[in-house]
Amino acid sequence: MNSAHFGLIWAFSFVILEAAQAVFFGGVFQDYDSFLIGAAVFGVTAVGTLIWAGVRTPGQLVTARANPASLLGLNLSTVFVWVAYFFALQMIEPAIVFTIFSGLIPVSILVAAAFGVPEAARLRTRTEGLGLGVVVIGMGFLAAITLLGQSGFVRGGWTVALAGLLLTCVSAVSLAAMMIYSQRLDRLGVASVAQYGLRFPLYVVVALVSVWLGLDEKGPVDPGGLFVVVLIGFAIMAFPVFAMQKAISLMSTLTLAAITALGPLFVFLFQIVEGRVDYAPATLTGLMIYFAGAVFAAYGGARRSNGKAART
Repeated sequence: MNSAHFGLIWAFSFVILEAAQAVFFGGVFQDYDSFLIGAAVFGVTAVGTLIWAGVRTPGQLVTARANPASLLGLNLSTVFVWVAYFFALQMIEPAIVFTIFSGLIPVSILVAAAFGVPEAARLRTRTEGLGLGVVVIGMGFLAAITLLGQSGFVRGGWTVALAGLLLTCVSAVSLAAMMIYSQRLDRLGVASVAQYGLRFPLYVVVALVSVWLGLDEKGPVDPGGLFVVVLIGFAIMAFPVFAMQKAISLMSTLTLAAITALGPLFVFLFQIVEGRVDYAPATLTGLMIYFAGAVFAAYGGARRSNGKAART
């Protein structure tokens, strides 16, 4: 099995676990402080990976410290990804959050490439470009039905819907930036495990301060329930980040972005199984438009990759 196959395995592991995360925490964050859960899950796992990296690959930590701009960019983008994403999940339908979030990632990568960011890949085929165009149409449709109250869930009126959509956009653009900074450090020799630990210090500080200030307080917390949620969080919050980091090191950012665009299919299926969010025909229509574009874009990217492989 070559690196491309391993990259696909890691990428799809990320997509499936992220989908489970969106549905699960979309419900959990109605009752629990998102900053408290985030600080617990990412704080513990980041400390563990930093200790491991310090013992096994101390040179990678030295390399990262020698590139403070990339390290700061990695931390800042991580803060915006998770804070915005967790709040968006509380405000609007998880399937819509994840769909717009996933679709905006490849679009953001292309914008970065247009501005000359070397780690950001450009479109490889017209088919891929056409597919991403359909993805944008699907995202616009989903945003419109959310604002018009035709989706399965909005925690309030149109102003809450708009805030949820804006936070989703901030999270997606930040994740694209995080991918670029991650690939930049990867090329310098900072591998997945070290990067995982290095990206969360600023987020943990922000989260702990937010817990102290009560920015997302939901009232009294059941310690037993919190413990179970944090344990589940280790599997569906921490591991997907590591899976994405591995995928970043094995494939181009645009290929990875195209695969992540397929994630909403799993979110919608998990959402049906969970049963918390009402079934909305308008949401399904928007998802079908999005799915068609995402599959088309992924096909175009894969065809280009296979053509290159055949010529080598």
